Amino acid sequence: MVGYNFIRPILMQLDAETAHELTLKTLKIASRSRILGGLENHLLDSKVPSLPVKVFGKNFRNPVGLAAGFDKDAI
Repeated sequence: MVGYNFIRPILMQLDAETAHELTLKTLKIASRSRILGGLENHLLDSKVPSLPVKVFGKNFRNPVGLAAGFDKDAI
């Protein structure tokens, strides 16, 4: 994962709050982009096995996970 190996060291140089906010802002922007959204779907579909899950009455194609702290501020 070239992107991960490039971005991780940069994020590790930032304090936790700044890294958290930068990551959330970047994900927000990426979620609005058709190109990035399509790329994300392609990457995830190629690596995540199909294990349908139903959570709170909503169906997901794959298991749902949430990193500790990423629900901060209910964002």
